Amino acid sequence: MPIDEPVRATTGELILEVAAVPARAAALRDLLAKWALDRGLPRELAEDLKLTAYEAMTNVVRHAYPDGTDANVMTITAAHEDGQLKITVADAGRWRDGRRPDGGRGLPIIRAFAPEASVTSTPTGTIVRLAWPCPST
Repeated sequence: MPIDEPVRATTGELILEVAAVPARAAALRDLLAKWALDRGLPRELAEDLKLTAYEAMTNVVRHAYPDGTDANVMTITAAHEDGQLKITVADAGRWRDGRRPDGGRGLPIIRAFAPEASVTSTPTGTIVRLAWPCPST
């Protein structure tokens, strides 16, 4: 499915299910930044959103499906509600405990640049939730 064809889109919400591969993450970060700018998020905060969403998607690509046996899909949701832009990045992979020599900076970057950030991991996947204040335009 091309990234410009959402699974579901409404005035305030965008939902995309894409392959968890580097090219999709790179293209989606730009799509999300444009989406945020179109909803009135200041450019500096849209850059922060772009960086943090990309870090979350990169974590899915690099860590959620390392053995290649899972579906390798990530779901990105963007919503403008209650005076906030909310982004979620979800996967159906399994959390791997312990630091890897080729990683370890994604979550600190996410927490440094997103005003609200949380990570929920279960045996059936991980969800990263991000939010920025953005009054309705």
